[in-house]
Amino acid sequence: MGTGRLARSVCYSLAVECAVPVEVLVLGRTADNAAAVCFVASTRAAASGRPVRFEPRTGDLDALLAEPDLDGVLVCASSQSPWERRTRPSAWTELLARAGFGLTLPFQAAPALRAGRALAARTPRPWLLNACFPDAVNPLLAALGVPVLAGIGNVGLLAASAQAALGLPDQSRLRMLAHHVHLHTPAPGVAEALAWCDDTPVADPGALLAAQRATDRAELNHVTGHTAALLITALLADTPLDTHLPGPNGLPGGYPVRLHGTELTLRLPAALDEPAAVAFNQLAAAADGVVVDAGRVTFAPDAAGELDQLVPDLATGFPVADLDSATAELGALRDRLRAEPAGRPQGVPG
Repeated sequence: MGTGRLARSVCYSLAVECAVPVEVLVLGRTADNAAAVCFVASTRAAASGRPVRFEPRTGDLDALLAEPDLDGVLVCASSQSPWERRTRPSAWTELLARAGFGLTLPFQAAPALRAGRALAARTPRPWLLNACFPDAVNPLLAALGVPVLAGIGNVGLLAASAQAALGLPDQSRLRMLAHHVHLHTPAPGVAEALAWCDDTPVADPGALLAAQRATDRAELNHVTGHTAALLITALLADTPLDTHLPGPNGLPGGYPVRLHGTELTLRLPAALDEPAAVAFNQLAAAADGVVVDAGRVTFAPDAAGELDQLVPDLATGFPVADLDSATAELGALRDRLRAEPAGRPQGVPG
C-alpha cells in the first residue's frame, strides 16, 4: 500500500533481492504512480533475472485485501507525510516540531488499522507489516486487537547503520534497542540508543550512528527500503533471519529479533529482559510525544501542554476505543493550523 519514496525503495530492492517467485500488487492513489513504480521494479527484476512480478492497482482496497492468494501486506501509506514540514510548512508543522511527532499517531494508524482488520478475518491470516510510525502505531493496533507482525524502518535503519560501522557481515552478533526518536541525536535528558556486540555493551552507540544522522532523510529511504526487502524475502522463503524491527508483535519501540516464517522472537542481550527493554522504549516514546500503554494513548508533557491550549479534552490522552473521535478532533485542528502560515502565533487571524 503506497507509492511514495519508501514504497518505491522497497519495490526496487525486492526486485533484485527476492529469488522466490512472487507477484507484488502495488496499490496507489493514482494509476500513473502505481504504473511507474511497477515498470521500474519489473524492469529491474527482469534485468536481474529475478522471478518477481509487479502489478499496479488502484481503487477498492477491500477487494485487494480479499485476493485469494495473499501472503501479506506492507503498509507504506498514511494521511500525514513526514515531509510536510519541508513541502508545506505551516502552523501545523510548527506545532509538531514543538509537541513531537507522536501527535500524528491517529493519522499514521488509519490505513494499517483498516488493512489489519480486514486481514484478521481471514484464515489463514496474511501477515501485516507497517511502515508508518510503527513504534507507536503497532502497539495501538495490538491494543485494538488487530494482529501485526512488525514494522519496518527506524530501529531497522539504525541497526543497519551500526552493522556497517562495525563491519559486521550480518546482524546476528548485534543487539540494539532504539526508538523512532533515535533517528536523530536525542535531546538532553533523553537516553541514547543502546547496543551490544556479542553481549558486550557498545560504549558509544551514537558514534556508530553519526553518518546516518548526518545523511538527508530522503537518501535514507534507500537503506530502509532495502532492509524491508530483505525481511520480506526471508518471510516468503521461510528463511531464518536475525535482524532488528520496530513494533514486533505490537511492542512499543524497536528490538533485536529473530524471524523464521512468521514466528518472531526477541533476541535480547543476556543482561536485559523483555520488561526492561519495553520500559526503555516507553521512555523514548515519551520523548517522541506519545505513549500507548494499558489500552490508552497518553501524550507527553510537551504535547499535552500544546493540546491543553488547542483541544483541551485531548490533553490527557484518550482510550484506544475512542480513536475515531480523537482522529476527528485532531483532524479539525490540523485543517485549521494548515491554513495558518508558519511563524504566526496560532489563532491570530491573517
